[in-house]
Amino acid sequence: MIGTDIEEIRRIERIGRDKPNLLRRLFFPEEWAHALTKPNPWQTLTGIWCAKEAVWKACSNRAKFGVRDVCIRHRPSGRPEVWIAGLDWSEGIEVSISHTAKYAVAVALGLTA
Repeated sequence: MIGTDIEEIRRIERIGRDKPNLLRRLFFPEEWAHALTKPNPWQTLTGIWCAKEAVWKACSNRAKFGVRDVCIRHRPSGRPEVWIAGLDWSEGIEVSISHTAKYAVAVALGLTA
């Protein structure tokens, strides 16, 4: 299955400023830590959010899980990888993240079962 998501970076930034506790609940600590190493953390967090949504759209037919269960980790090369809390098959999911100054987008390709 394939999933995709696009978000305006300004939207995530606005949520972060207006409702920081909500935004903290949506991301794993390692996702925050990764974003804070980048020149524009909001851009990076928006890309991660898009990836989480795309994974959920591509794979939620296989198991019951929510967007908050999806963690986007980054290898030393920068390549994103997917981990889903409580599931052992998330290694079969590929994800790609891109962004401009205004938007972030992600595509996920998940195995079908």
